[in-house]
Amino acid sequence: MTKYKKPTTAQIHRAIADMVIKAMETSGANWVRSWSTPTGHMPTSMSSGKPYRGINTLILGVTRAANNYGSHHWGTYRQWSKMGAQVREGAKATGVILYKPLTVKDRESGEDKTIKMVKSFPVFNADQVDGYTAPAIADDINHAELKQPHTLADGLAARAGCDLKFVDPDRAFYSPAEDFINMPRATQFEDAEAYAATLLHELTHWTGHADRLDRKFATKTGTKDYAREELVAELGAAMMCGSLGISPMPRDDHAKYLSVWIKRLVEEPKIIFSSSADANKAAEWIYDAAEITQLEIAA
Repeated sequence: MTKYKKPTTAQIHRAIADMVIKAMETSGANWVRSWSTPTGHMPTSMSSGKPYRGINTLILGVTRAANNYGSHHWGTYRQWSKMGAQVREGAKATGVILYKPLTVKDRESGEDKTIKMVKSFPVFNADQVDGYTAPAIADDINHAELKQPHTLADGLAARAGCDLKFVDPDRAFYSPAEDFINMPRATQFEDAEAYAATLLHELTHWTGHADRLDRKFATKTGTKDYAREELVAELGAAMMCGSLGISPMPRDDHAKYLSVWIKRLVEEPKIIFSSSADANKAAEWIYDAAEITQLEIAA
């Protein structure tokens, strides 16, 4: 087994930003689809049995797509050994991120303060080990209960309390000023999944309203802040597509944002962490508002 060398925080940020940039450059506007899990099986920790969340969903999703792994199960070398499995010689580990609170002294006041310490530890996919058979995983989301005349996304939006309108047949958008989502009709899309993925993108934007998660919206297209919110919405839609079993379909008009996203990630690699965190908060807020019982999620 190749020895895993713990990276610094700066190295973690840079490596993950580079991973996302490569996915964007390789897959273009379909980069989200390349890493998200359309089967409803999110990357899962073998130690806890829970799906990973936030940035780890992205890290493991991109790694799985890049290596064509068939499994969504991940564990440390020790965890696989405890289960009677053996990580293959030469297998390359993937670093997942753990945030731990750390109490330090403030230099100026001398008082204790809590900061977040970023740590990385190595995990291996089940496809990298011998002697393991994946168990069946139950899906705690009741798809039958959610089904509406159009899509699961319509049911989710309705249950979360979103004001969904169909007044402009040519555009899908969220209006922060009026606090509503406009969508073309589902029949205008190539298929129901494309419609649902687009609605989930707009629904992620909808969570940013001041009465909900209060994200700051940039109104000028082409700016870094505008592109960041688009990245949050794209990630949020992909996360919800994965948990609902909808194949992620990035919007056609997002290709124009790729260069801005890539530029911002090059300049500020930490932006992918905050974007993933905001996307995860948005998905959780929507599920809570819709009163859907999710699978327990891992750190």
